[in-house]
Amino acid sequence: MRARIWIATALVLLQVGIVPVGRAQMAPPVSAVALGVYQPSFPADLSNLDDYEQRTGRHLSIVHWYALWGGWKSAFEIADLQAVAARGSTPLITWEPWTGAPGAASDPDWSLRAAILSGRSDAYIESWARGLASYGAPVLLRFAQEMNDQPVYPWSVGNNGNTASDYVAAWHYVRAIFARFQADNVQWVWNPNTLGGAAPATYLATYQSVYPGDDMVDWLGLDIFNTGPDLDWGHAGWQSFGQTLAAPYAAITTLSSKPLILPEVGSTETGGSKADWITSAFDSEVSQFPRVQAVVWFDVNKEQPWNLDSSPSALQAWLTGVSHM
Repeated sequence: MRARIWIATALVLLQVGIVPVGRAQMAPPVSAVALGVYQPSFPADLSNLDDYEQRTGRHLSIVHWYALWGGWKSAFEIADLQAVAARGSTPLITWEPWTGAPGAASDPDWSLRAAILSGRSDAYIESWARGLASYGAPVLLRFAQEMNDQPVYPWSVGNNGNTASDYVAAWHYVRAIFARFQADNVQWVWNPNTLGGAAPATYLATYQSVYPGDDMVDWLGLDIFNTGPDLDWGHAGWQSFGQTLAAPYAAITTLSSKPLILPEVGSTETGGSKADWITSAFDSEVSQFPRVQAVVWFDVNKEQPWNLDSSPSALQAWLTGVSHM
């Protein structure tokens, strides 16, 4: 009976936001999908979130930003998390072990063995573990993401001498430090990358090789981008949300029963109608993937115009689509 009460309570909490349900067992999916946004101004300036919420009538449960061990937002700052919590949202921090400087992806000083497994970064990792434990409220921590997509990052498998075993060992190493500080409020997001047109079996084998284990992971993550014809991230062409997600979803949900978050979602304007893409994604396609419990839009003009206001029609499609979810 206690287990049933626990799950029922978790379902109610998940309806209003992302709330940790426990490390050994997460709540099953619910009909309401939590929404979030990343913008480069976060967490210093959250004013755009209020505008989005007023125009959609939907609370944005997740506020996403990046923290680089040797670069942007390196130091732990509890004020950042408190500002997000004050508006009733949960922080999602992508925690990247590198400097982010040009050419840093090929810097052997930031390989998994040199930067983590050697113990060189222990004091730094401890500072974050101590800070997050003292904060106490829920935090989603997305550590060393897209590890199968080399040579984009210095921790990528196959880059700087990194192996799949190194990646798993580094994950366990960092988690052990956090365990010493009893940072149980931290929910760990393990986020491999998509593989273009690869078959589900290829996805599954790749994901299995770098999975730290269910006892080490709280959330599965996938980044979903419709790149269009001008950008080749494994598939240079226009794809719907469902087409991009189908194969990696099949693999990652076979690998683990943990809930799924999409920490980076975006579409270009080139090759089709971004407004139609957004409408279809939020009106019907998300519901075809019941393990997806949260969607976070990558709201920035970067490699392509992923930003929601890249056109008036795209922004209106998002405002309308999320208000109907």
